[in-house]
Amino acid sequence: MISLGIDIGTTSICAVLYDLTEDKIIKSLSVPNSFINTGSYLQDPDRIVSLAKELLKELLMEFKAWAGEHEARNIRKPAGVGISSQMHGILYTDRTGRAVSPLYTWKNEDGNQRYRDGLTYARYLVKETGLPFYTGYGSVTHFYLQENQQIPDEAVAFVGIGDYVAMRLTGSRKAVVHKTMAASFGGYHMAEGRFELDKLAAAGVDISCYPAVAREEGQAVGTMVMEQTAVLLAGGTAEPEAIPVFCAVGDNQASFLGAVKDKEHSVSINVGTGSQVSVYSGEWDPAAGTDIRPWIDHGYLYVGASLNGGKVYERLAAFFEEVCEEFAGQKVNAYETMERLAMEEQETELRAVPSLYGSREETDREPEAGIYGLNSGNFHPKDLIRSFTTGMARELFALYSAFPEKACAGKTQIVASGNGIRKNRLLREDVEKVFGLPVVFTDREEEAASGAALYVRQAIIEGGAECR
Repeated sequence: MISLGIDIGTTSICAVLYDLTEDKIIKSLSVPNSFINTGSYLQDPDRIVSLAKELLKELLMEFKAWAGEHEARNIRKPAGVGISSQMHGILYTDRTGRAVSPLYTWKNEDGNQRYRDGLTYARYLVKETGLPFYTGYGSVTHFYLQENQQIPDEAVAFVGIGDYVAMRLTGSRKAVVHKTMAASFGGYHMAEGRFELDKLAAAGVDISCYPAVAREEGQAVGTMVMEQTAVLLAGGTAEPEAIPVFCAVGDNQASFLGAVKDKEHSVSINVGTGSQVSVYSGEWDPAAGTDIRPWIDHGYLYVGASLNGGKVYERLAAFFEEVCEEFAGQKVNAYETMERLAMEEQETELRAVPSLYGSREETDREPEAGIYGLNSGNFHPKDLIRSFTTGMARELFALYSAFPEKACAGKTQIVASGNGIRKNRLLREDVEKVFGLPVVFTDREEEAASGAALYVRQAIIEGGAECR
């Protein structure tokens, strides 16, 4: 089979044409995504749909050329479209399935504003429901907009951006989300597969806008209806080919699927702007005290997320570049020299806590970032650089150590992804030292889009090719 996978990220949109039989990418394309205004955390959902359609059109042209070169395989059309989506964020749709609001992304901080009794909107929902909520979660954003009369009158439902792309590709008007997306909004009961609407309503949340949760694994939203489908696949001589489009899945789960081939024995570490460590487990432990997310089919991902990923190392590089320019009047690219210097210093007594960008947890005070153990013997650039990468590795290990012992049992390797670790040899070394496990890299650099493409096979196996 051949499938199409598309990942709707915060900073870029990537699409792949994927050979499921050979387990490899045939072609990948990407375009930048952007916020509506500098400094805002809002994106334009219809612009994202347009970009996604353009990528899919290009890949359909690529598919037609590929099919002509592989006539012996007798493949007339892609088996389906899988979608991976940035999580937590929401947008509102009207009765026709069209967006009537911007996309409020996961970076939205309105939930941190004060609401009542000295509590923020997020903390108020935690107190009233007993459920975990953070600013940026769709339910928190929805509650803030509701209480500040900012929900459009035409709105009948909210969905994630991947769900909206699926709706527009198929013409569906129904707001239906996969469990991986539903859980990311907050207020979702993992074991029962539903939103806890009774608790949300008791806390004062308007529950009328909550989407339905897909009833079955592999549920399709509909079939792709694009003007060019018939032209591209049949030369304009036939009706458009029916290509099923499946419910969007969370990008964390899609990335894990795209990167990890042995989920039972692997720890997934992704370092991009931020960083995440994830492990798969077939068991749900609600007392674990960590972020638990539903896996794409059966089981769960235990996830530790940090705001301090690759941009921490970028900030350190910017510091050295600033020093060179201010003191010597020279503009330099610090990365190569940083690696060379720190490779000379495999261990250092200098200890960095590089929490430059705080924590996702809402506390009265942010984690105390700093440099500790400084003395005349380790007051050198190479020590500072090595202490930063070691500190980044230790933060990931601390997140991992919070997972239940059963979830971590039997892990034999770390599967790394993301440019923040792929291009940082120092961080790779320190992750191996701190975790005591070898680091291997997936051969797929577009993990989330590949995971979306791989989900098509899984969805078809589960019987989801029939639209419901």
